[in-house]
Amino acid sequence: MAGEEKDEYVHVAFEKACYLKHFVENLFEWVKLDSGEQIFRFELLDLNEVSRNIIADWISVLENSNFEYEFDIPEMEYLMRIDVNAYSRILNNLLQNVLNHSKGNKVIYRISENDQQARITLADNGKGISPSHLPHIFERMYQCDQSRSAKGNGLGLSIVKELVAAHKGTITADSTPDKETIFTILLPKSL
Repeated sequence: MAGEEKDEYVHVAFEKACYLKHFVENLFEWVKLDSGEQIFRFELLDLNEVSRNIIADWISVLENSNFEYEFDIPEMEYLMRIDVNAYSRILNNLLQNVLNHSKGNKVIYRISENDQQARITLADNGKGISPSHLPHIFERMYQCDQSRSAKGNGLGLSIVKELVAAHKGTITADSTPDKETIFTILLPKSL
C-alpha cells in the first residue's frame, strides 16, 4: 500500500472515529435529558451578557466558513434564571446546525425582551427545510438529509428542544425553501 493511500485510510478512519465519539456523547446527553437524570444549575444571570460571550466565540468560526453575520443583542441587562452550560449548548447546537446543513452564507442572531419573556431568533439564508421535514426536525434521530455524506446524527436539535424545555421555554422553526430558516426560542423571565 502506497504512503498516500495509507494516509487517506488513516484520515478517513480518524474522521469516522471523531464522528462516532461525537455521536456517543450526544446520545448519552440525550438519554440523560430524556430520563430526567440531567442536573441543571440555574443562576440569576444577564441573558444578554451570557449570549454575547457565547456568540463571540463563533465569530472566527463563521468568518473561516465564509459566513456573514449580524448580531443584535440589547445592551441593557436582562436578568433571568439560566443554566449557562445548557444555554451554551442550545446556541452552539443551533449555530453548528447552520454551518453543517444550511448551505447559506449569512446568519442573523437577535434577542428582544419584555417583562415576561425573551425572544431569541437565529436565521440563515440557506437552502431551507422542506415543509415535509419541518414538523419532524426536533425528533430524536431525525435527519432531513439521509445521504451518507451528511454531517450530524439527528440528535442536535432534539437536545436543543429538551434544554429549552428545561428553561420552561419553547422553540419553533419556520422555513422558506431556498430562502431562509428561522429558529425562534421563547424563554420566560421566571422559571
